[in-house]
Parts: sequence; structure tokens; C-alpha cells
Amino acid sequence: MKLYDELADWWPLMSAPEEYAKEAEQVARLLCPDGADRRLTVLELGSGGGHLASHLKHRFAMTLVDLSPRMLDLSRSLNPECRHLGGDMRSLRLGETFDAVLIFDAISHVYAMDDLQAALRTARAHLRPGGVAVFCPDFTTECFNPETTVGGTDGPDRGMRYLEWVQPEITGTAYHTEIVYLLHPPDGTLRIEHDHVRLGLFSRQAWTLALREAGFGEPVIESLSSRDVFAAKAG
Repeated sequence: MKLYDELADWWPLMSAPEEYAKEAEQVARLLCPDGADRRLTVLELGSGGGHLASHLKHRFAMTLVDLSPRMLDLSRSLNPECRHLGGDMRSLRLGETFDAVLIFDAISHVYAMDDLQAALRTARAHLRPGGVAVFCPDFTTECFNPETTVGGTDGPDRGMRYLEWVQPEITGTAYHTEIVYLLHPPDGTLRIEHDHVRLGLFSRQAWTLALREAGFGEPVIESLSSRDVFAAKAG
């Protein structure tokens, strides 16, 4: 995906860190449902540019993992106090465990059931007994809403806008979205780029079964910004 590679420097203008504040509050509550009085350790898989972590780091000791070196560089500049590691959520094994594991919307890039189960097993492998894992897919089948959204903002010397068009067709456990980026660099020119993205779409039942297979207990399903979020403890 171009946005996570050659266009990574534009990510802060597409999705500003401050836009994550409200979701971070809800995620923090799910990561620490019992209100622990100590600073919990959290492993975030697919942490991207670190925008969600920029809010969570004040409460948790965060270890951030992503597959994209450029996104990790962005996160390091935003969250220098956090530990950053490169790795694939489907196969990562750090040989250590955490109080909680989080996969935010990066889990949406997993569109095959085998890969979803692999990512959930990675989360389980890094979770201490009694710990909780939180998963935040963009959509489940039950709340799938094909729509067109626009956004973006301006920086001190450049700006960007985007249009994301979620396609209504579902192919197996995947759907497709088209994203067009309009980039306005400091030299005043206009650059147009495009991403075609395949994303995962699983039912609540499929999620529940996959979590059980990975070694989790019965998940709690909550709503976060009109989407389903799954919180499950180690079984």
C-alpha cells in the first residue's frame, strides 16, 4: 500500500494524532477493565504511525510493532519514549509476554481466515495469564457500511486531501476500497496518487470462533465509533 510506503510522510496530514483521542479513551478502558493501579505493559501489533499510541503511552508502557519501516520512523518521532520493533503480526514471536495486546484497525488488512487466526495466535502468544487482547476491525459483516468518505488537512507548508470509496461487493471474506490522494507539496504543484486496497470482512461468529481457536475465552463485543470491537482474555 503506497500510504504505508512511499507516501508514508503524508500520513500525519491524512489522519492527525489528535483525531484518535476519543477512541484511545475507549481502548484504554478495554485494555484495563479492572482499573489496575500499576502501569500495564501493552504490545500493539500493526501500530502504524503511532497516532493511537500517542494517547495511550501516557497510561501504558507501550511496545509498538509494525511491518512498515517508514511508518515506524514516523512513530519514533512522535513517540520517542516507546519501544519500536519491526515485525509481521502473523508470525512475530518476541519471547516475552505483556499485560495486554492491541491490534487496532491494522487487523483489517488481514482478509484470509488463516492469516486472521495466525494474527490472533500471535496476540495470544504474547499475553500473560489473565491478560486481555483488544481487536478493532474497521468492519464486521454485521456492520459493513460501504460508503465514500473524504478528509485530510493542511500542514505548515503542504496539504493533502483524500477520498476513500468503499466498494459494496464482498468476495469471500474480503472487500475492496479505492483511495485517491491529492497532495499539495511546498512547490505548489498538485500530485495525485491512488491505492487499491483489499481488506478483511468477518462475521461476529467467525471472530468468536477464531478467538477460541487461538486460545482466548468468550469475547466481549462492544461498539467503537459504529464498529465492533472484540476484547478477550487469555483462556
